[in-house]
Amino acid sequence: MKNIITKLKYILPATFFVFLISFLIISTTQAATLSAVYLFLSRLKVNLTGASGQEVEMILAIDTASAIPSGGTITIDFPDAEDGMWCRTTGSLTTVSQGSSAADQSGSNWQIDTGLPNSGTALSAVCTQGSTGTTDRITISNVGALTAGTTYGVKVSNGVGLLGTDDTQGEHVITVSANSAGVPIDSKSFKVYLATDDVAVVTATVSTIPSVNCSISANAVNLGTLYPGGTYATGSHTIGTSTTGAGYYWAVYGTGDGASDAGLWNGDTLIPSGATATLDLTNPSVYGFGLTFSDPDSTDPATVTTNFVNTTTGTFGTIDRLYSGAKLVLYQAGTQASAEDSTVIYGAKAQAAATSGTYTEYVYFICGGYY
Repeated sequence: MKNIITKLKYILPATFFVFLISFLIISTTQAATLSAVYLFLSRLKVNLTGASGQEVEMILAIDTASAIPSGGTITIDFPDAEDGMWCRTTGSLTTVSQGSSAADQSGSNWQIDTGLPNSGTALSAVCTQGSTGTTDRITISNVGALTAGTTYGVKVSNGVGLLGTDDTQGEHVITVSANSAGVPIDSKSFKVYLATDDVAVVTATVSTIPSVNCSISANAVNLGTLYPGGTYATGSHTIGTSTTGAGYYWAVYGTGDGASDAGLWNGDTLIPSGATATLDLTNPSVYGFGLTFSDPDSTDPATVTTNFVNTTTGTFGTIDRLYSGAKLVLYQAGTQASAEDSTVIYGAKAQAAATSGTYTEYVYFICGGYY
């Protein structure tokens, strides 16, 4: 019994020591988990080759759980079954320390605090293609000391090496590791998603805004001298119109004596435009004021309204007072690329009781378009 107890005194401590050493070895060879990481890809489309128009850039944001000494590396590993897809051409990559990215989440560990430092030698990166048992890998070298709780950013893009994407839609496992002396200290695996297409093509048509151009050739027309009970006198000017819309219109109204009717007014006597739709001033018993419009064309759809056509000499259409009494005189349904003119003829005849003086009527023209 004493021999057994004596042996146990030596066996038990030795066994515990071996167990403790094994635990320490196992613990020191297992990487911790990164505190935060994201990989911001410039493209999510499947089967990009890295050639012109199909380039892939990546911004890596990484926050380690452990302090990583200077001179380490960061690796990005892609699925073993996708060899040669993520690293389309083996070779050096362009590497830029990145202080921010569009994927940053403000106030969190997923916001880049500072660009990835170098060890005193400029950062460099290379992509290598995997084969059976190995993976496509991006290795970033000459990394400076990393402090836990700080999120660092770095961008890699094409150089001699060309980056691409796998040819299968769906999830793909990525593993990012922060390494010292070739040994992973912190790492994390996550999935990225590739789509059959990552572009929304947005189109729009800019068209010229439709418009109408209206012109009046003269703003003063003198009918000459009228005599009480005498014959009628006339005067004229033109109006011009062009439009890129669906048509145009002209309307007119007058002011007259400011109370009863439109027409020529001298402050005492009104030569009225009249209560009837038209005035035949060739009739000895008829007097008043009116106007006509010529058809601007013979083939296009411009139309002079019935009361204002100029086909009967001496007959004129009558107008009313104010905007509320405006009358349509000319219109067209259809575009009019080049300006076309209509001749406006004013006709007036004084009644026998007309007093002498200067008579005036203000004829307001309204022009617009149909759109």
